Amino acid sequence: GSGRSELARTIYGADRAQTGTLKVKGKEVKVKNPIDAMHLGMGLLPDDRKAEGIVADLSVRENIILAIQAKQGILKKIPMAKQCEIADKYIDLLQIKCASRETLIKQLSGGNQQKVCLAKAFALEPKFLFVSEPTRGIDVGAKSLVLDALKKFNKEHGVTVVMISSELEELRTTCDRIAIVSGGKIAGILPATESSEEFGMLMVSQVK
Repeated sequence: GSGRSELARTIYGADRAQTGTLKVKGKEVKVKNPIDAMHLGMGLLPDDRKAEGIVADLSVRENIILAIQAKQGILKKIPMAKQCEIADKYIDLLQIKCASRETLIKQLSGGNQQKVCLAKAFALEPKFLFVSEPTRGIDVGAKSLVLDALKKFNKEHGVTVVMISSELEELRTTCDRIAIVSGGKIAGILPATESSEEFGMLMVSQVK
């Protein structure tokens, strides 16, 4: 109920903003929908994988290229060879376990479905990526791979990653700094190296 996921969704155009302004590179912009956000260099990994992250009856390949196709427009079809190239790249990078790129995504484990969702976001080549609860419902091995991929994407491609999570220790080992959100507002920002007690005090102070 803090509003952290809603804040990201609103910036991305998935939810409608009631007040406020959004600036990208110092210039005020209007984001009416996710397509607008994509064209401004944004990407989003939603927290509800099954409801918003995947299309169950499509293949791994089709799910990975879905956002790119939406950004380009339905009339500008991505050539099949290019689709396969993109899918294979991220299947390899994220170690997605599937029989082939044409395997239906609903046949994959939850962890591998999450990796496909991440591949879809990476394939957009965003400059600013929101990831909401990226390790929810996946096993320890998959968690480590997903978090390592996010750090690598940040360092090697210069992508700003905003990670939204209810797992404080996960944030502390992955992020540079952490913002505490309460009631839809940022209550405070601390370096990730701060002690758990410092974060706890900030959280408790907002509850009172």
